[in-house]
Amino acid sequence: MVNKSEKINKVKHFVLEYLDVLYKDSSSGNPPKFPSYELTARDYLEFAEEELSKNTQSSLINCISNLKRAMDCQLNTFLYSFNLSKIFNDRNLKFKKKLDFLNATGIFGPRSLARLNTIRNKMEHEYQVPKIKDIEVYYDLVTAFVSVLENVMLGLSLDNEMYFCLNEEYVVQGVFNIAYLHDKPSIKIDWTITKDGKNYDKEEFEANISNKNEIIDFAFFFRIFLLMHQNEGIASKNYILNQLKKSVIK
Repeated sequence: MVNKSEKINKVKHFVLEYLDVLYKDSSSGNPPKFPSYELTARDYLEFAEEELSKNTQSSLINCISNLKRAMDCQLNTFLYSFNLSKIFNDRNLKFKKKLDFLNATGIFGPRSLARLNTIRNKMEHEYQVPKIKDIEVYYDLVTAFVSVLENVMLGLSLDNEMYFCLNEEYVVQGVFNIAYLHDKPSIKIDWTITKDGKNYDKEEFEANISNKNEIIDFAFFFRIFLLMHQNEGIASKNYILNQLKKSVIK
């Protein structure tokens, strides 16, 4: 049995070592499933924009309320699309914990998340008429938040399973696979490496978020899942390597 620190380290070190010679061979997936909400995050953004344009005390407060709803709605839509809603609800994990999960997966940057949360808390608890500049910043951040989660939901659903071949001047060869298993939900990673025609390394790992002991594993595997998707022309290899090097096991 490999403990979670060893599991994460093995996957991390493999990608760091072989990313330069990993080439996507194929992928498969399905369109994302969305909850049947009557209103979506985009609707709330539109309501917020309408209120912002009126520029009265009541309309600015209404604008903030709609921005909060947009963020909450998109976050819950994201969790639903990856079959994570029940787990977060059963464990009574609130807004802050959901943002912590996004931070751990690398979906939204920690600075942007911190700024979002700071503005949100300030506007909720200080009972002041919000300044238009603060609201405009909040509006832009929430819009970016909604857009990022949209792209992740669509992109990763269409690439539920990704298969990579490894070829290093015909000396080191192998395969690397990563799959998001919606039903569990869990993420499975495996690879087989040969050197000079002989078996050199073979591993298979799975992180199931339903197991409380594997939450950190799952978040890190989701980060790998996202980075390998971005590796195909969305982000440079240097960016991906730097993101992996920054990730810390706590």
